[in-house]
Amino acid sequence: MSGEVGATVEWEEPPLILDGGEVYRNPTEVKMSQIVLPCHANHCGELSIGQLLKWMDSTACLSAERHAGCSCVTASVDDIHFEQTIGVGQVVSIRARVNRAFTSSMEVGIVVTCEDLYSSRQWSVCHAFSTFVARRPEAGKLKQVIPHTQAEQIEYSLAAERRRMRLIHAEIIKDLLTNCPSQPADEHLQCSEGVPAERTRVESVELVLPPHTNHQVSTFGGQIMAWMENVATISAR
Repeated sequence: MSGEVGATVEWEEPPLILDGGEVYRNPTEVKMSQIVLPCHANHCGELSIGQLLKWMDSTACLSAERHAGCSCVTASVDDIHFEQTIGVGQVVSIRARVNRAFTSSMEVGIVVTCEDLYSSRQWSVCHAFSTFVARRPEAGKLKQVIPHTQAEQIEYSLAAERRRMRLIHAEIIKDLLTNCPSQPADEHLQCSEGVPAERTRVESVELVLPPHTNHQVSTFGGQIMAWMENVATISAR
């Protein structure tokens, strides 16, 4: 979700030293780094957003499963705003961790940064919040997240508000789809250079093959988002 409540906290904090002298590490945190190869790029020579979404979803899923102790599936992803593009040869780093667990779902925070190995320059790419649902064989609530650092405490508190906003947003969209009357085409703004909506229509039929599946041997949210992004890009162009 966009807005103040959706803002994320940078995770680079001074290390927290536990009573035994050990440096604290969030048990749900998963990190992934990947150099961008030509096969990951789009027609512009930049990292395909669909590929990045796949990496983000896979990293977040591992974080959710580390906390839940069972397989998890993507339920939703909040609005993502990409701040920078990523070129071939640059390194993408993705960090994910569970912000808060509810009854059977969890919010996972994702932070994406990029690094140019030759200049040592690093920059922020985007952040996102995904909701995952645990496929638990037995009933009962998920174990709760215990925040330790200041950043974890802030995200823990905001996660409940973000969840409330998601539920409200879902109800608003449902109400609009149910009650909003359709408008005749002649009531819309007329433009001599307008493009008929039918010309922007793009369809794609995909056969799910082994490369499209995850460790659960089924297609996953990131792969579906990659297909959606590809079709949307063609429609926009």
